[in-house]
Amino acid sequence: MSNDTKLAELRTKTDRELLVLIQRELNRALTLADLAANRESAFYGEAEHAYRKVVKLLVKTPDMRQGDRACIEANVKELRLLLEQVPAVATVKRYPALFACGG
Repeated sequence: MSNDTKLAELRTKTDRELLVLIQRELNRALTLADLAANRESAFYGEAEHAYRKVVKLLVKTPDMRQGDRACIEANVKELRLLLEQVPAVATVKRYPALFACGG
């Protein structure tokens, strides 16, 4: 087996593993974004971090099959939309304090 063949096999295996990693990270991020109550939430921060990680990994997989790439890019867009819909700050309902007055 030539070095070129070995290198091509290794690249194919690496691309498959990156695809699995990207899919897992996207699923995790979508769940976290769905759980985030606001942008100050730890869930939001983790989802945002995972989003950036996925975008960076996509750049490193130029030879990914077109169908896989289209599916992942659709999920990345969905994640971005979810992240944009998370409120900036938590909405807190305020209730007036009630005091019992005795006589």
